[in-house]
Amino acid sequence: MSRARTAPLGVSLALAFAIAITVPGLVAGATWLVVGARQQAGVDARVGKATAVLARAGSGLKDPVVRARLLRRLAALGVEADLVSATVKVAPGAAASPGGPHEAAMEGDGPVMTKQLEATLSVPEGKEEVARRYQQHRVVAGPIDGTLFVTGPSTAVRIAATCGAGLLALALALVAGVVLLRRWVVQPLAQLAADAQRIAGGDLDVAPVRSRAREVADVGAALRGMAEGLRGALAERDAAEQQRRFLISSVAHDLRTPLFTLRGSLEAIERGIGNGDQLRRAQDKAGLLDRLVGDLFTFSRLEYAEPRLELETLDAGELARDAADTVDPRIVVEVLSTPPPVLGDRAALLRILVNLLDNAMRHARTTVWLRVGAEGEDVVFAVEDDGPGIAEADLPQLFDPLFRADRTRNSATGGAGLGLAIVQRLTQAHGGSVRAGNRPEGGACFAVRIPASTRLPLYPEVGQAD
Repeated sequence: MSRARTAPLGVSLALAFAIAITVPGLVAGATWLVVGARQQAGVDARVGKATAVLARAGSGLKDPVVRARLLRRLAALGVEADLVSATVKVAPGAAASPGGPHEAAMEGDGPVMTKQLEATLSVPEGKEEVARRYQQHRVVAGPIDGTLFVTGPSTAVRIAATCGAGLLALALALVAGVVLLRRWVVQPLAQLAADAQRIAGGDLDVAPVRSRAREVADVGAALRGMAEGLRGALAERDAAEQQRRFLISSVAHDLRTPLFTLRGSLEAIERGIGNGDQLRRAQDKAGLLDRLVGDLFTFSRLEYAEPRLELETLDAGELARDAADTVDPRIVVEVLSTPPPVLGDRAALLRILVNLLDNAMRHARTTVWLRVGAEGEDVVFAVEDDGPGIAEADLPQLFDPLFRADRTRNSATGGAGLGLAIVQRLTQAHGGSVRAGNRPEGGACFAVRIPASTRLPLYPEVGQAD
C-alpha cells in the first residue's frame, strides 16, 4: 500500500466519528423537511379537491339535495367548511366579522357548516381548538363562498419519521464503520499476527499487508523488513558456516602435507638415513607451516576484529624497495614519478606488497615488476609478472578467503589461499582499494591504491574489493 493512500489511524477514527454524528443529523434534518413538505402537499391537495367540489355545486346552497351531497363529499375528503351562497349580502350598517361569513348578518339563505366544525365551535373553547387543529383556507368557488378547515400536518408523525431516519442512518454508519475497521485494521492485524507466528516458525515468506491505516501499514512494512533482514542473516549464517567448514577442511589439507614431510624428514635425520637434503627439506616445510599459521592468524584477526593501525608518514619508493628485498632482490622496482608520502601502517603495507610479490614470484616465468606512481591524491603500487595470467572466471572470486586457482591446493604452488584476502582487508583498512587483472602482454597485474598523506584514511567495513 503506497504511503499516499494511507492516513494516521487517529485521523481516520476522528473522521469516522464525525461522519457518524454528521450523517444521521443531516438525514434527520432532511427527513423533517421532506415529511413536512409531503404533509403540506397532502393538505393542499385536499383543499384543491374540496375547492373543485364547491365549484361544481351549480345551484349553490339553496337546493337541499345539493347542500347535503356537498357536505358528504367534504366529509369524505376530511375537510370541514363554513359556507354561504355567493349572493348573500351583508346587511346595511353591519360590520364584517373576522370569524367568518356565518357571523355576518346576511340576506337570503343562512350559512352552512359541517357537523364536526359546528360541534367543535359549540363548546366554550371551540375557537381555540379550531385554530390549533385546523389550517384555514378562504375559498370562492362558483356560487359558494366560505372558509375550509383542513387538519394540519401531524408533528408526532414528523418527529417519528425524523427519529426513525436518523436512527437508521446511525445504524448504517456504524455498520459501515465496523466493516471498514475490520477490513483496514482488524484483518491486517490478524494477518500480521499470523505472519509473526510463521516467522517464528522459520517461514520468512511474508505477504504485503494492505491497510489504509498508516500505523498498520508501517507495522506490516517493518515486519516484512524484519523478515528480509532475517533472511539475509540466515543466508549469511549459512554462508559463514559453509566457509567455516571449508576453512577447516582446507587448513587440514594444507597443513597435513608439510607436517607429513616434516615428520618424515625429522625421522630420517634421527635414524641417520636418507641424503643430506633432509634438514633443508625439514626447514622448508617448517617455514611453510610458519607462513600458513601466520596467514591464518592474520586473517582471523582482520575478519573478526577491527584492525589496529599505527599510522605514520612513509616514503612510497622506500617501502616498495624494502618489500622487494624481503621477497627476492631480483624483483624490478620502478618509481615512475615522485609519489607523495603515504599515510599508513608500515608493517601492514609491507604485508600487502610482500603477499602480492610472493604470489607474483610463484607464477612469473622470468620477471616481476613493482611500479610506484601517483594518481590524483592516491599512491598506486602495481605488481606485474610475465606468467600465464589469471583466468577470467577466477577474477570475481580472486580475493575470496581460501580461494585458489589450483583446485588441487598443491602446497608447491601456493599457500592456504588467504594471502590475497589479507591484501584486500588491509588495503581497505587504509581507505584504499585493490584491483586484479591481466596485462595485454601477458601475465597478471595487481594495482593497490593507498591514500597519500594529504588525505585522511577511511576505515570502511572489510568487504569485497572494488
